[in-house]
Amino acid sequence: MTGNGLLSYQHIAGLLPQFLPDANNALLIGLGSGHLVGVLNRQGVTTDVIEIDPEVARVAQKFFSFKPTGKLLIGDARYQITRFDKRYDMIIHDCFTGGSEPIHLLSLEMIQSLKALLNNSGMLALNMIGFLEGPEYRALEAVAKTLDTVFLHRRVFVSEPGKVFNDVVFLVSDYPIHLQPDKTTKYQQQQLAIKEIRVAPDQAFVITDDYNPLDSLQVAKAEQYRELLMDRMGAEIMLR
Repeated sequence: MTGNGLLSYQHIAGLLPQFLPDANNALLIGLGSGHLVGVLNRQGVTTDVIEIDPEVARVAQKFFSFKPTGKLLIGDARYQITRFDKRYDMIIHDCFTGGSEPIHLLSLEMIQSLKALLNNSGMLALNMIGFLEGPEYRALEAVAKTLDTVFLHRRVFVSEPGKVFNDVVFLVSDYPIHLQPDKTTKYQQQQLAIKEIRVAPDQAFVITDDYNPLDSLQVAKAEQYRELLMDRMGAEIMLR
């Protein structure tokens, strides 16, 4: 085990402390392998985690060397965040990698609840997979519009520049979002510059608990993602 993530979007998320050099705590929604907790810990950040699936937490600890540095709560994030009485320097919202996604965690009401857990100068990072053109692009535009309704500043990065189907990382805050030059290498700065894209959601809709059509907008994304998994892992695993 190297402790390094294999997914390229995680490299972007791992740079978050370099946007907020004074950050010392974080909340991660969606554990995955748990490697981000270790990456943040090596930069002096203690991370609380919310994970809906206890089996994911078990596997992360048994096979991926995940060691909690803060609280580990098992349950749906929409409920679990109501139990917190602390504020965070950063929140990483990472629940949107699978073939289907918990769209209730993307509504305006959820984003407002997350903002309430941030310190005044805090930052929210939200990762999701989607298409960067065509009708399916409306999903990413809607997410951007919803985030813009809650936060004053937004930057967007992709994992693999030039690809239509991509991991997309939104960074939002009420303060301008800038890398700290003395905390990053020129190579890191150049790589982020290459990965940054512009999303202008002028005609998009705001996602709310009462109006949330993301399931239908993300059908093509779910199909594409399953095809990628079958190519990389084999059909036998997917059919078990």
